[in-house]
Amino acid sequence: MNNVYLLPIKRSEMGPALDEQIAALWAVAGFENAFAPNDLAAIKLHVGEPGTKTFASPTIAAALVKCVLSTGARPFLTDTVVLYRSPRDNAPGHAGVALAHGFTPAAVGAHFVPADGLNGSDEIIVDVERGRHFKKVSIASTVMQARSMLVLSHATGHLGCGFGGALKNLGMGCASKKAKLRQHFGQQPRINPRNCVICGECIQWCPTEAIALDKTAAIDKKKCIGCGECIAVCLAGAVHFDWTIMGRALQERMIEHAAAVVRSKSNRLCYVTVAQQITKDCDCLGLDQPPLLDDIGILAASDPVALDQAVLDLVRERAGRSLESMAYPKTDSDVQLKYAESMGLGQRAYTLVSI
Repeated sequence: MNNVYLLPIKRSEMGPALDEQIAALWAVAGFENAFAPNDLAAIKLHVGEPGTKTFASPTIAAALVKCVLSTGARPFLTDTVVLYRSPRDNAPGHAGVALAHGFTPAAVGAHFVPADGLNGSDEIIVDVERGRHFKKVSIASTVMQARSMLVLSHATGHLGCGFGGALKNLGMGCASKKAKLRQHFGQQPRINPRNCVICGECIQWCPTEAIALDKTAAIDKKKCIGCGECIAVCLAGAVHFDWTIMGRALQERMIEHAAAVVRSKSNRLCYVTVAQQITKDCDCLGLDQPPLLDDIGILAASDPVALDQAVLDLVRERAGRSLESMAYPKTDSDVQLKYAESMGLGQRAYTLVSI
């Protein structure tokens, strides 16, 4: 049974002592063993979509950069481009958002390096064992080439998976653009014309121009890639998915990509999840979202499955209900944890240790 370590701290409480607190979390988790001198060490994070403020703080990233530097490794920040229309759908724009959100070399102590090239096509093909959906997957080249990696995640709800944590950060966050398309393939939304107010918001966010307006919004199924942006931005509740079927497939495909990353790094991976300002939607939604519950803290583990399970258990304990029930109740995020455990990514059983 693996340990999950909890630093019980609210975002409003983070101050000058944070470096020491993160260093203590790092030490008790034994993360120094994942890094070696001169490693090109990736810190995989999410810099936040313009408009959102709840992403994991650059202050936390800076403290972790210092920890990685103490091992003699050479850390850098990284993430992959997104499918939807955004400044983050290309490398220069993504790097610009990182700087605007405070992830600067001066503030964090490391540079932001896009993981999958100029427009998301730099990838390495990796074999997947025992996968139900894929035998080979495409992972961002920089992620694969990094000698070691710390996965820094912000726990949130998620419109396609119910929950986004370390496993999602691995599976979706490390996938190339082509791989993201393959994960979403077949999960196509539909429009309920009785609810559609013809506002056009879905059109602005659709990355493939698959939506048009007439008397109501209409989706061209041949162009639709199933990315889910339309359901995230529709305030009228006019866009729907068949979550019971496609939510499972999406999560399993995501886990197969996560498995490729985990197996490529062996014991050179560690995980930190920020359970502060947990919101209904992930940090890709460019909104200033209210938190669903009080801050829990910052968690660390060498097992992403145990870490995600601990976050979900703590949310239920603190809020009195599950994260999915507060975010997307039709989506069962238990799917990703069960499948990840069956794929050998970790164990759901854990011991929680507060520091």
